[in-house]
Amino acid sequence: MPTYPIWSALDGAEAHEIFLCAQETQKKLYRSALEALAKHMGLRPNKVLELPKVERHAAWQHLLTYPQLEPMGFNFLCHWLIETQPALLAAWLDALGIAHDGHGLVEDFPPAPPKAQLQAALDTVLKAYPARQVSIYLRTFNEIDGVHWPELDALIAEDARLKLEPVAQAAA
Repeated sequence: MPTYPIWSALDGAEAHEIFLCAQETQKKLYRSALEALAKHMGLRPNKVLELPKVERHAAWQHLLTYPQLEPMGFNFLCHWLIETQPALLAAWLDALGIAHDGHGLVEDFPPAPPKAQLQAALDTVLKAYPARQVSIYLRTFNEIDGVHWPELDALIAEDARLKLEPVAQAAA
């Protein structure tokens, strides 16, 4: 389950927050995105920087809905989750009994847990965190190298609480 559809389910303020997080805390990611996305916008990077941030980020959000830009969108989502949602990340891993650094970062992932264990962990985190955040996290989590658990994809697809609908937005 790729992460690029997440970008169409975010409202502009959510996407803007994700990009601002990267701009403030991971300048290399932001600069790489600026250079790559400027090409897709048909502009030079310095012209993109002249755009108001909200306008720039709206255009980037639109571009990140394209499958060919999946790696960049995935990197933005991962960075944002690590920076702003460490308690959620840790709670999910704790519920699954996966060792981590205390902030939700894992060295090596185990094989996929049984579906019942995934369901129990999902129910645990949904009691403590908003379903929207959990859905974004789990979709992103399952795209990490070493994860890709088919049982988790099935749970995300089946559970109505995790449904992410595209937000109607003005064209960028």
